Amino acid sequence: MSTAKPKIEGTCDARFAGVKDVFMENFAEHDELGAGVAVYLDGEPVVDMWGGFRDAARTKRWTKDTLCAGFSISKAFVSVMGHMLIDRGLLEIDKPVAQYWPAFAQNGKADVTVRDIFTHRAGLVYVDADLKPGDLYDWETMTTAMAESARHPPFDAQPTYLNLTYGYLLGEVIRRIDGRTIGPFLRDEIAKPLGVDFAFALRDDQIARCAEIVPEAPPADAAMPADMAALTKSMRGLADGDGRFNLEVWRKAEVGAGSGHGTARGIAKFFACLGAGGRLGGTRLLKQATRDQAITFSGESVDAILGQHNRYAVGFLMNDPPGAPMGPNPEAFGHPGAGGRTGFADPVAGLAFSYMPNLMYGGAGLSPRGRRLIDAAYAAL
Repeated sequence: MSTAKPKIEGTCDARFAGVKDVFMENFAEHDELGAGVAVYLDGEPVVDMWGGFRDAARTKRWTKDTLCAGFSISKAFVSVMGHMLIDRGLLEIDKPVAQYWPAFAQNGKADVTVRDIFTHRAGLVYVDADLKPGDLYDWETMTTAMAESARHPPFDAQPTYLNLTYGYLLGEVIRRIDGRTIGPFLRDEIAKPLGVDFAFALRDDQIARCAEIVPEAPPADAAMPADMAALTKSMRGLADGDGRFNLEVWRKAEVGAGSGHGTARGIAKFFACLGAGGRLGGTRLLKQATRDQAITFSGESVDAILGQHNRYAVGFLMNDPPGAPMGPNPEAFGHPGAGGRTGFADPVAGLAFSYMPNLMYGGAGLSPRGRRLIDAAYAAL
């Protein structure tokens, strides 16, 4: 392993010097490997920093354009794609999914609505097919399995997190209306117009920029899932092994619930746009009314599989300090991702934030490294 010291780069407004200090402390005192952090305030970038290494051997520096797996932050991008179709009058949120995807009506799912997907009430927390390792990366395999599966009681009785199914469920509705899968839709309708570096189905040149995902041992007090059997079923189809999130097949897939890759800068800008009502500069993703519907509180529950409390909007998670902290305001919304990463907007404070590490925090929810950065950002206001 290299003995090189981490190098911290980027820009930080003097008002947010505390964020820079904490970012540096995370490397010096809290075992950070590589990461980016970005903050927008009232639509303007005030923090854009990166540093450390993008590989476990510490031989490759984290650079300005390093891409990192977003995991469930990916769901926020797929949600916005769905809301963009609602915005255009092409998708009605309270219509049955089967109206757009007829085969979905199989096995008692005829009454499942599009809203049920957005609010994690669809009850399809896994598919019934006995998937082989690697099947998760194939769109046709997964959407066929989704259509053929039944809902899973008791997970349809309250909001239950659609861990790896969300992107295929909403993504197939999007594809059947628009004709594009989520990779091209994201590129053409969000990433290019807004100027954000976030993508599914990465090209070879994008893969060359990716950070290696490195596991970290869980903390001694890490909570166990509430239903390990169901969680195991929900993970079927992933490749085996600790290195599965570094495989080319993962990076080239369109797993809308997890395989999006991006920079903290791009994710913070995306949420800055949403926090401002759906428009940033000359780019509008959503009308104000559509954005308002998307961030409306829709319910909360202690997840019957993961065992953690979630507050749901309509395609996003809302501020929930135990697991998904997003500052002091309950109205904040966004999406955390596995391993301690996050992106969110706080429309009350006018702040948008993202933290993207490659060292996977072994506990539930946001890592202590990320929590300290959020606290420092709010301390500057």
